[in-house]
Amino acid sequence: MSDSSSGFRNRTGMWIAALILVGLACGCVGLAVGGLVGYLIGRGPGLPAPTQPPSGGPWLGVRVIHEAGRARVLEVLPGSPAEEAGLRPGDRITAVNGEPVNDRHPLPDLLRRYRPGDTVRLTVVRDGEERTVSVTLGRAP
Repeated sequence: MSDSSSGFRNRTGMWIAALILVGLACGCVGLAVGGLVGYLIGRGPGLPAPTQPPSGGPWLGVRVIHEAGRARVLEVLPGSPAEEAGLRPGDRITAVNGEPVNDRHPLPDLLRRYRPGDTVRLTVVRDGEERTVSVTLGRAP
């Protein structure tokens, strides 16, 4: 009787230990997935940069997505300085006045260093060719 009772306790203890380990593993996976999803939603690449600077600030008039150390133009707003300068969707802006556009210096941050009416030189890659485009920044509506 003692042997069967001891075996039952050992099996029960093993099941409890297994359930605790499975629970911990699921919790860790859940935290990892939740953290990754939160990171991708909040900071991940592929999120369009804000197109609207503070009212009265410098305005280019584009919607961009940052990828691979550059800002890819998704949309050029009608009547914007970007449209007047000839920017097109698909253009990749790699620098502003020679300062590289990258993760540490996204396009909106670089443009905030200037004032409406300032002319900046954008280094743009279009169809694999690099070119310089001068654009006079407008005033944000």
